[in-house]
Amino acid sequence: MTNQIPLYVPSVPVPDHGYTRAFDAEIDYLEDPTLRVRGVQTDHQHSLEYVWIVRLPKYEIVHTTARHLAGEPEVLSPELVMRSAAIQGVCATQGFTTKMRAALGDLPGHQEHLVMAIEMARVSLQGFPVPKDDHERFASMATTVPPGPSQVARMSWERDRAGWPWICNSCYAYRDESATLFEQRQIQCFDLDLISPPPGQKRFFWRTKQLRVATSPDGTGYVCRNAMNDTFHELNVAFDLQADGTIRSARSQAQRLAFTGMCEDTQSRTPRLIGKKLDKRYARLLADHVGGRSGCSHLFDLSVDCLRFFQWQE
Repeated sequence: MTNQIPLYVPSVPVPDHGYTRAFDAEIDYLEDPTLRVRGVQTDHQHSLEYVWIVRLPKYEIVHTTARHLAGEPEVLSPELVMRSAAIQGVCATQGFTTKMRAALGDLPGHQEHLVMAIEMARVSLQGFPVPKDDHERFASMATTVPPGPSQVARMSWERDRAGWPWICNSCYAYRDESATLFEQRQIQCFDLDLISPPPGQKRFFWRTKQLRVATSPDGTGYVCRNAMNDTFHELNVAFDLQADGTIRSARSQAQRLAFTGMCEDTQSRTPRLIGKKLDKRYARLLADHVGGRSGCSHLFDLSVDCLRFFQWQE
């Protein structure tokens, strides 16, 4: 009788008390059209800081610095500090992960740098300063919505889709079909003053995230939880994974959302993952169930990051 090869293993050792990885980031609005994005990532083996200067509207990374705040060379290769700068000139949009992975290579700590860079790119895309009351340009597209919060939310929705076309149909909130929901429901969008900072304003956007992984009580799998809190959102996702990759439980919860009265619809999709068996192609399964144009991009990211923590066998 041979021992069965595990379907997945943690990418770093999980301490007896559980593994925790924290990420904290903030954006300063330097001047039109430039952002400074600073992030720090920490776990029990390392601490890493990135500072990017990002130019709008293409979200081009025009300058980067990286520092290893903590971590032995066998955990974080010192050479990765320089390699991470190779993404200068790259945009933090589609294709970014592939370019970052190629720049880092396979030195010790490349996975920690890759996770950090992905989080930085996500944060960068949340920085979109616009003139105050800019949404009013789209008043003619919201005339069928009764005056009030839903009408303001519809104008903001149109402005977002026009200004950042890659979000169109990227999730439930920004899909074409959701336009009619503003007429049918009371929808409240985020505080519009938050996206009209004066030049020089520091920390006009902020985000904190915490990933926790622990061995399941029966010792045969893992319990994963990933939580995000930022200027616009507060939500979390949790999974219990069996040893064979089967999802034993899956749940998500939202306390704050960008479009209250609409984004909540996606929360019911997470439990549909229960009973699904994962393999190395887990991202496709998650896209079908919690992401895509019928789901939530933030829930997808939080879910993928839980599973990206593990190394999956072929």
